[in-house]
Amino acid sequence: MKYPKSIVALVVLALLAATASFAADDKKNTTVSKQAGCCAKAAAAGKTCEHECCIAAAKAGNNCEKCHGSGKIEKKEETKK
Repeated sequence: MKYPKSIVALVVLALLAATASFAADDKKNTTVSKQAGCCAKAAAAGKTCEHECCIAAAKAGNNCEKCHGSGKIEKKEETKK
């Protein structure tokens, strides 16, 4: 009588593992772009950040990770009227 209980337990564990793996895949597909604080302050003043690390990251198309930014730089669409 131990075999049916063991089989049920293995099936339940397999389903839990499959659910966890699909949930982990969803997190990997979402990319968050976060601008560094120094770059945000400079942009609000109408300037560009003068930190060397930020300039190098911007040339590569990324936000500066050293200044706590993350992801790719998002291009803003400018509308002309």
